[in-house]
Amino acid sequence: MMSLKMDLDKELKFAISLAREAGFLVQTIRAKGYKVYDKGKHLGLVTDADKAASQFLLNNLVTTFPADLVISEEEPPPLRSQSKERIWFVDPIDGTADFVAGSGEWSIMLGLSIHKKACLGVVYQPDTNELFYAIKNQGTFYITSKETFNLKVRAISHPSQAILIQSRRHWSTKADEIARKLGVSDVYKCGSLGLKFAKIAKGEADLYFNFSGHCHLWDLCGPEVILREAGGKLLFAGTNKLHYEAGETRVKYSFLAAADGLANEVYSMLTKEK
Repeated sequence: MMSLKMDLDKELKFAISLAREAGFLVQTIRAKGYKVYDKGKHLGLVTDADKAASQFLLNNLVTTFPADLVISEEEPPPLRSQSKERIWFVDPIDGTADFVAGSGEWSIMLGLSIHKKACLGVVYQPDTNELFYAIKNQGTFYITSKETFNLKVRAISHPSQAILIQSRRHWSTKADEIARKLGVSDVYKCGSLGLKFAKIAKGEADLYFNFSGHCHLWDLCGPEVILREAGGKLLFAGTNKLHYEAGETRVKYSFLAAADGLANEVYSMLTKEK
């Protein structure tokens, strides 16, 4: 029987190394001082550190994997005609507003899609030196400064036992209302979408809703693999799957992230609120 495992060890090792180096680069720029710009059109803030990290990640990925396409939040969007079998989605600083505010809740994110499906993910939190990674069908792992752990989502017997994770800076009243209907009282506040998914994978939270319509493929590609390989699920209102491809990167659908069974239980509430 053919193995379902993907041989992406080279890509994973390189992505982990790049994420760590990009994190150090950002911290170095932060220490020296940087400028902040508003991109407008609900696109949020960008800093000199975002741009430098983006160029660093892009240049290294293109050099090492010249046949792959690289799409970064801070670079001009590629044409759909440039679509390739393998695409790297890069968010040089996920949680720029938190970074600017002096919070440690920002991350470097890389995701690799193959045939439009998320297959590899790395989320690195430089200020705590915590790194999360996953490859399709090979599990999710968490690296601290001393150890590596295999992660699994938390098992709960009823939705009311769930811990809702919310954005620290973009509070969702719709998510609050759903939590109230479910009987959920515990709320975990966290910056960076990638870190939210990682917290669910780690069992520190259980449920996340996003109704913004402002997320992009680079926000989800890496984190989805990390969530899914830990036993979680990403579900969308209006579609049953997301294609990670060149062209339009904005994710227009509302979505939820949760442990597999919990996601299925509360999905109907997502579709009612979309």
